[in-house]
Amino acid sequence: MIRGEKVSLRPVRETDLDSLFELINDLDLRGEYLDGKIYTEVDFKNRFHRHGFWEEEEGFLLICAAERVVGRIGYSKTMPYFNGLELWYMIFKPEDRNKGYTSEALRLMVKYLFNTRPINRLQLLTDSQNQASRRVAEKCGFTFEGTARGAVFHRGEHHSQDFFSILREEVDL
Repeated sequence: MIRGEKVSLRPVRETDLDSLFELINDLDLRGEYLDGKIYTEVDFKNRFHRHGFWEEEEGFLLICAAERVVGRIGYSKTMPYFNGLELWYMIFKPEDRNKGYTSEALRLMVKYLFNTRPINRLQLLTDSQNQASRRVAEKCGFTFEGTARGAVFHRGEHHSQDFFSILREEVDL
């Protein structure tokens, strides 16, 4: 478990699966910026039983506040020639947003990944219209690098994505 002041990050437990499956597949909770991918229960549980949603090149941890699951934060491999990972995050319910949980979770994950892996770069992408996510990236020391125009198809439209990154040398480990 990775502990902060407001949140802790922990792996998924088998007892989390049913409620987590419901939260992840609830499209209304994803808001206007996250994709509409639906997971099957069989695939979801098989992925958990194979590797607990935690592998070398892809995985996620749960964001917990006062022992209650409020979201998740994860990583995946970027382009094969990049020495880094891409991060993503989500707070499930609107009433848990804007409380600093995401910023603290991101800071904790950045330090954890830089302390445990020989990578030099972490990046994240946000929908260009998602000002809240942009503020989280900037608050956590990520640098805006540019915009990938019309890169993601979501809710019937192409959306531009803003790239942010942070390098190992920019983080107080």
